[in-house]
Parts: sequence; structure tokens; C-alpha cells
Amino acid sequence: MLHIVKSSPYRDQALTLCLNYIDQDSVIVLISDAVLAGVDNSEWATRLFTGNHVVYLLSDDVHARGLGDKLHPSAVMVEMNKLVSLSVEHVTQMTW
Repeated sequence: MLHIVKSSPYRDQALTLCLNYIDQDSVIVLISDAVLAGVDNSEWATRLFTGNHVVYLLSDDVHARGLGDKLHPSAVMVEMNKLVSLSVEHVTQMTW
């Protein structure tokens, strides 16, 4: 299942709900303000990058927020075309 999270984890519970719902085959893509969760040494990065799921961050949103050099080492940045490919690959999707 593809999970796209778009809101800041500091603003609402979308990321928390997403993390409670995922399984080991899930793919998470953080877009918009959700990319804040990828900052290294944050409680959110610890929760995101310790599981067996794949986590991507949309690079345009990371750069727009000046976070390029502040991300957790396991964070994988992707371009919009990869997000489109993931959307095609995953029939089941949830946007948080």
C-alpha cells in the first residue's frame, strides 16, 4: 500500500495514524510539510526510519524548506516522476 502524508507531524495526527496503519510492505511518501518528519535526530525520524517499510521524501518540498542537509541518513529523496511511478505501481493508496 502507498501512503502519502502531506501535513506536518507537528500540526496534526496524520503521520501518527499512518504509522499505526502501515505494514512491512507499505511505502510512505512525505510531501509538503510532512517532509519535516525526516529531519535527523527528531522523534519522527526515529519512528519513520526504524521499521521495515520504505520512506521517500519529495525533493522539491525538502529543498523548498531548506532541509536538504538536515535529513536522516536513511531518508531517500525522490522527484515527482518517482511519485507518479509509485502511484501507478500501488493500486491501494491512502493520502493522509
